[in-house]
Amino acid sequence: MTAPNFHNNRFTQKLADLPATVWLTALAIKRPVTTGMLIMSLFVTGLISSKLLPQESWPALNIPIAFINVPYNGATPEEVERLITRPIEEAVSTLGGITEMRSTSRADRASIQVFMDLGTDLDSKILEVREKVDTVRYLLPDDVERVLVQKFSTQDLPVISLVLSGDKNLSQAYDFLDQRLRQPLERLEGVGQVEMRGVIKPYIEIQLDSTQLSMNRVDQATLLRDLRASNFLVKSGSILNAGRKFRVSPDGQYQSLADIQNFQVRAGVKLSEVATVGLVTPPRDSEIRTDRKKSVGIEVFKESDSNVIDVTNSIVAFVEALRLEDDFEGITIGIEDNSGEEIQQSLGGLLSAGGLGIVLSFIVLFIFLRNIQITLVVVASVPMSLSFALAGMYFMGYSLNMLTLAGLFIAVGLLIDNSVVICESILQQKDKSLSAIGRVLKGVDNVSIAIISGTLTTTIVFMPLVLGEKNFITILVEQIAVAICLPLFASLIISKTVIPLMLSRIDQTALSGVVTQGRLDRWYRPNLIRILTYPKATGAFIFLLCISGFFTKQLVNANSVMGKGETEVIIVYHIQGQQKLADVSLLVDQMEQYLYDNQEAFEFTQVNSRIFSNYAMSRVKLNEGYSIPFNDLKEQIKQGFPETAIAKPSFERSEQKQKLVKMTLNGSSTKRLLEISGSVISRLSDVEGFSEVGIDDENQDMELVLRIDREIVSRLGLNTQDIAMRIANSLRGINLRSFRDATLGEVDIRLVYHPEQAVPMERIKQLPIYESNGRIITLQQLVVFDTQPITRQIKRVQRRTALGISINLADISRTQAAEKIKEVMDNVALPSGYDWNLGRQFTEDREAAKDMLINMMLALALIFIVMAALFESLLMPIAILSSIGLAFIGVYWTFAIMGMGLGETGMIGMLILMGIVVNNGIVLIDQINKLKTDSATLITPIVDACVSRIRPIFMTVATTIIGMVPLTFAANDTQTYPMAVAIIGGLLFSTFTSLFLVPFCYLMLVKFGERSSQRFGQAKAFADKKMPS
Repeated sequence: MTAPNFHNNRFTQKLADLPATVWLTALAIKRPVTTGMLIMSLFVTGLISSKLLPQESWPALNIPIAFINVPYNGATPEEVERLITRPIEEAVSTLGGITEMRSTSRADRASIQVFMDLGTDLDSKILEVREKVDTVRYLLPDDVERVLVQKFSTQDLPVISLVLSGDKNLSQAYDFLDQRLRQPLERLEGVGQVEMRGVIKPYIEIQLDSTQLSMNRVDQATLLRDLRASNFLVKSGSILNAGRKFRVSPDGQYQSLADIQNFQVRAGVKLSEVATVGLVTPPRDSEIRTDRKKSVGIEVFKESDSNVIDVTNSIVAFVEALRLEDDFEGITIGIEDNSGEEIQQSLGGLLSAGGLGIVLSFIVLFIFLRNIQITLVVVASVPMSLSFALAGMYFMGYSLNMLTLAGLFIAVGLLIDNSVVICESILQQKDKSLSAIGRVLKGVDNVSIAIISGTLTTTIVFMPLVLGEKNFITILVEQIAVAICLPLFASLIISKTVIPLMLSRIDQTALSGVVTQGRLDRWYRPNLIRILTYPKATGAFIFLLCISGFFTKQLVNANSVMGKGETEVIIVYHIQGQQKLADVSLLVDQMEQYLYDNQEAFEFTQVNSRIFSNYAMSRVKLNEGYSIPFNDLKEQIKQGFPETAIAKPSFERSEQKQKLVKMTLNGSSTKRLLEISGSVISRLSDVEGFSEVGIDDENQDMELVLRIDREIVSRLGLNTQDIAMRIANSLRGINLRSFRDATLGEVDIRLVYHPEQAVPMERIKQLPIYESNGRIITLQQLVVFDTQPITRQIKRVQRRTALGISINLADISRTQAAEKIKEVMDNVALPSGYDWNLGRQFTEDREAAKDMLINMMLALALIFIVMAALFESLLMPIAILSSIGLAFIGVYWTFAIMGMGLGETGMIGMLILMGIVVNNGIVLIDQINKLKTDSATLITPIVDACVSRIRPIFMTVATTIIGMVPLTFAANDTQTYPMAVAIIGGLLFSTFTSLFLVPFCYLMLVKFGERSSQRFGQAKAFADKKMPS
């Protein structure tokens, strides 16, 4: 290979004769039209891809959890646990790959959550779960209609929610809302499903009259069997007639309400003669209120392959048109939780942040370069890199979501770095014997290895996360990593092709007029010399920095993870026992009246309430930028809570998850666990830093216990199981097979003995159980009535009964909370067979922190490997890695000053920071190695090299930080704010310290290496002398 010729403006050499580091640059300059067209094509592809990219709130993730739900009305939690929950748990527990199983048994359903290993093929595992449930289906009560086995995906979340309120009682307007709102919404393109809340669908009720049944001698069991058998549709094969094949389908389905009323229960007796048959709307069992008005909630789900923004825009347009119709006069339709709007705002934020970053970067670069042409050339790398990244994301199958947007936000601040370094290196080529192209190629050649290594170290930190063991955090970080790495690689290509091409075309007099020396250099040189010539003082300073980092780390660990503020206050009423819905509604109305009377003082915009007979909750949405500290605001609100005898209103213990911790008591009896929890809660409430301590479900219902007199029952020859079933059927009714109505669609049919929620005690006592010789035996003759309190739900973890205790934290971290809980529980004597453990979140946090630490160590090792290969040295990378330690100290100082905790996203920010801060060190050490002669005069080349690189370092750091600043303003929650703070704080601190300490470490390592070599040489000479060959 001949020596490269940089003196001719025309290429007279083959690319093979040039250094490999400038091949791509030389090709771009040699073929400018081809390069321009290729870049333009990629840029247009990126713009088109930005329109085609799927847009959603969160990436489509299939969380490895199977949900088993079994609706079963009218039972007690104990019955649901014994008859449904335990059999299903026993069956499912035999499956492999299950990490944990949790269940909740309530009076109306059993819910079981099966947690599985990440990476599990969820579709096949769901089939296995269904098969296991089917094996015990025969053990479940006969009146269990369905067992739902479902998986969870972020695609299953509603894309928009509507709230309807007005002067009309909308809760009874099911037909109107179904035909005018739900069905038209489902017909919109891209809409998959629409669910209505707070409005009740009517059903057909068959209310039996016990007197008429007795008079017409109609047996209850026989009637039930006949009703079930009379509503059917079966396939009965096919027949041939006149050479044509006909399928036979006997259709015994009810066609109308009249068919049911005229059903013959026996010869000459119609169903309508022994029962009241009609279409009824059941009494409300819940209430939704918005701004003190009764309302109806509507949730809209999209189809899996549809675009969120397109779907929500069509829904909003439909709602706007609906508001103008006469039928909806007096009805307010509010739009809440619009995912499409959130994505559009995030996209707008990205464009604004990117635009602001470009403008600020332009200003900063112009201050340094003082040349508009060159500044525009460098800044052009940002939109080109982003467009290439969007094209890459589209073809790789990623979507534009909150996480990828956060990654692009971060990348905006890094995209100019390579272009700045290349540009500054070209501008520093003052040799007039070189041609314009020669100066460009030489400038690129001088820093190519440095910028390639810098890009690799920035992106390589994500490899352990993306390729390592999967957990929920790594799956989410992968989205951020792709959005950072793609534009960085694009910026590397652009900096080695487009930037040199454009600079080679700029008038050389403009290039020669660019100032490359200034006051910054004059300030830096003497201070760096001072640092290098006083090693002991510098070493002491480094030691003090490390000590300060250790203490600030302890302060950061003690802080809770905080975002930029709470947005709402949640009031939970803790209803005592089972109350009438009207009484609970009145209580909530009093609370809302109190809140709205003080709306200006409490600084909120709206109150939304959900009301049940045994539970109520109000969500108070605060003004944006409210002035009162959050905890002080809660105290002000709490002082005026209305007094009531049926509830104990308080603030929910989970307004922000980072301030909530949970522990669990485990045993065999819920009643015993409740007794133990009283002592535990009392002790935990006295711990400093703990507030709002209580069990997850503090409320209890009253249960009417019917104790059967077995002696009487045996004497009458009755079966206790038949008696129990007769009581159950009489009280909660029986669901029959539904039928399809032309207007209402699928309509349920219920056989009841008494109207819903209207069974007086006397009628229960007079319930006929047995008839013998004209004598009717009633229930009160066979049982003893008793009442006792029961829990509203029974929770189980790993097939053991569990009771959760929640604790709000006040200015302490979760780690400290765990230690305080352990200290308290060590002094609590638990009965045999009972124990406690920290909540699942503690385990997940601990595992996530452990995995993140391992990934950071692996990333550190990969960075070391890259730099060792770059410098052909095992000592030089240590000098560069010192900048990572300095960056971490800066992160801890930043978080300590701001009173924030690090959290998982803060650690992700530190991981990204590891790849960024080494870039400056690589540029410095690479330049030092180029100028280094011998160790006797080592300080001079170190100082010259560092001074020559201080301008590009300051330019890249300034543009990076400025690019990150919009992210801190756009990050309104704890998910991205700590990440941005970590990157900005660590990068800013590391830049000012590493400019002095990285050269110092380099000098010390070189001297250490030389001394080691001398001693090794002396030892070898001594050994040769003593043991001559």
